[in-house]
Amino acid sequence: MSIENTKLTTEVDSSREVNQYLQNGWTLLLSYAHHTHDTQEPRFVLGWQNDSEPVYPELLDRWEREEIQRNTGSLR
Repeated sequence: MSIENTKLTTEVDSSREVNQYLQNGWTLLLSYAHHTHDTQEPRFVLGWQNDSEPVYPELLDRWEREEIQRNTGSLR
């Protein structure tokens, strides 16, 4: 899919998290290294490109999912 079809984005910092998002139908849009002091940390930007409500991995707790929904609004 084209990046123009992205309805929502999120950023994660571990391969475990990115794999969970990918299994739930998200698309990997970008990966890069975030430089802090003398270290580098991976970052992954994922996009929801489906017409349905986004499916979040279970690694987020209920409060986090509600905050995301409250801040982004419904996709309907």
